[in-house]
Amino acid sequence: MAFRRLPVSTCVIEVERKFHSLAVRELTQHGGLPHFKNLWKLPDQIIRDSYYDKSNTLSSAGVWIRNRDGEWQAKIKKGGDFNNSRFEELSSIGDIAAFVKRATGIDGRETINFGLQPTATFSTTRETWVADDEFHVVLDTMDFGHQVGEIELQKTLAGENGGAPTERQKQQEMQIMDGRIVAFMKMYAWAFSPGEPKGKLTAYFERLRSRV
Repeated sequence: MAFRRLPVSTCVIEVERKFHSLAVRELTQHGGLPHFKNLWKLPDQIIRDSYYDKSNTLSSAGVWIRNRDGEWQAKIKKGGDFNNSRFEELSSIGDIAAFVKRATGIDGRETINFGLQPTATFSTTRETWVADDEFHVVLDTMDFGHQVGEIELQKTLAGENGGAPTERQKQQEMQIMDGRIVAFMKMYAWAFSPGEPKGKLTAYFERLRSRV
């Protein structure tokens, strides 16, 4: 997903549900019944991520700070569980620095990684399809051999009367978005393999521990 600078009165929210893998060799519009209303494939990407934390302070609070291909991003969990996640996303350096300071007490600059330490670095080959005009079907294969998929919806949310969106607004909108993803996955169940998905960071740290 592309991150962009937005006015103070808006925010980006994202809802995602993981899936184990695709149930078809190649995802196509007419690969099962019912057919997707429309489906197109975006160019494949190679993504390099480095994640940062401070003694697990951020990750334990559902916050992930990462540098993706040279761009800083923060994902702040707003609800859901492991397979069904809801996030507010930050891409402004100032917003990320301010959030890190509030969460950890560290007043760090971008040049010193906001005072955080690297915890994970890996590359991902990403395949992305856009289904029914707005649902992003993402299949990630990491350089350490793990694969996981996600269905994503993202929205730029504006506040009322020119103000910033309230937490209540965010939660209400994310609840609606999650319900739409559930309905999408149920309708096109033929495309997604059953089984418990495992997130990329979970798989990364399990692999790291197995080497100790």
